[in-house]
Amino acid sequence: MRKAQENGAQEAEAYAVSNKEAEVFIENNDLKQSKSDKTDAVGIRVFLNKALGFSSVNTFQRKYVEQAVLKAIKLAKISPADKFNSMPDIANISNSESRTSNANNGQKLDGIYDKNAETVSPSEVINMAADMLDSATSFDERVSVDSGNFASSVISHVLLNSNGVSAKEMITLFNWSIMGMAIDGPETSNFDFQFGGTHYVKGINVRSTAREFAQTVVNSLRPQKVDSFKGQALLNPSAINEIIQEVIAYSINSQIVQKESSQFGGKIGESVSSDLLTLEDDATNIDGLAASSFDREGIPHRRNVIIEKGILKTYIYNTYTSNKDDKYTTGNAGGSAKHPPSVSTTNMIVKADVSDIHELIKGITQGILINRFSGNVNPVNGDFSGVVKGGQYIKNGEIQYPVKELMMAGNVFAALKNIIGVSKETKIMSDAILPYIAFDNISFTAG
Repeated sequence: MRKAQENGAQEAEAYAVSNKEAEVFIENNDLKQSKSDKTDAVGIRVFLNKALGFSSVNTFQRKYVEQAVLKAIKLAKISPADKFNSMPDIANISNSESRTSNANNGQKLDGIYDKNAETVSPSEVINMAADMLDSATSFDERVSVDSGNFASSVISHVLLNSNGVSAKEMITLFNWSIMGMAIDGPETSNFDFQFGGTHYVKGINVRSTAREFAQTVVNSLRPQKVDSFKGQALLNPSAINEIIQEVIAYSINSQIVQKESSQFGGKIGESVSSDLLTLEDDATNIDGLAASSFDREGIPHRRNVIIEKGILKTYIYNTYTSNKDDKYTTGNAGGSAKHPPSVSTTNMIVKADVSDIHELIKGITQGILINRFSGNVNPVNGDFSGVVKGGQYIKNGEIQYPVKELMMAGNVFAALKNIIGVSKETKIMSDAILPYIAFDNISFTAG
């Protein structure tokens, strides 16, 4: 920062990230590769007369960091000025927090760093992956694991700017995934993908993920055809992530709203979904894998209620987009040290309801339980179409049998208005905590 200011920057920011990672890969029912490394990166952002300059390097060596500073200065000198360019300062952060009761007031989150993770060895990571593989294949001899992984990360990130903002913390993260199918003679089930993650060593549960995967693919064997119909769809958390989450994340992004490309533009205070839906963006929820104390600009993270009982409450902002709308940032500056801050969601959390999955199934007259979706989703207009993977046919409140590949089409914004149930069971995804959600008036077309 001093180097940047000495060379003419009115505002300067340095964001550094160090990640110590060990990872094991699974391929074709066997452990295939393991790696262990440490990566460092520093991003330098400067403003000269409201013009942006940015540069990054993958090292902490002083010589190369100073070269990045000079490069950022050079870029700022030839970039156009933008009156909305600024960096947060301590006074603005304090003022913003006083108006936001859900702010974490700059305190570090408890529960996202486990000192025991520092001593997890590469061999233990290998054992975790082996345990997951064994749990899946021993569940049923017909289970075949195509790919998967187990990864352990210890992340340190630090942000300083010339306006007095200073933030640093450590985060530990374990995540694992498994994908494959069941094979019974000449018959092969649909692929299934399952994911798990935690911040703590004691939270690792690869066997549960493996069993869920194995049970899903085995239950997908011997599918039957169903005729085309219009009915209900019960989406599991993975399908919600694939179809619904991306569209909502796009629509609440203030940068997209300001470009007039969001279907939620101008709808603050209006109904955008069934009153069964309450959705938050909350990086302070330590169960979420995207939890952290501060955003890419050093703003303390907070719980932001986005949709409350169907009513749109806010968009998400970073400093630049909040300046354009004369708002306070919501602490949603995202990105890595390799790029300047953008607007990004953190943990997207759909509030669980009181019904369990079995109750939701009982309420379905004719529909499909959808485990995965393979197709296209347009985040701008919300249209989606594709193939149901691992679907189960539901008739009069009971699961009948797995279905052969079935086309599903609709519109996310229309579907949000037709939510008929939300489960109390939830699942942790890489950037979300999601329940099962049932929708009405969904079109299914037989292949």
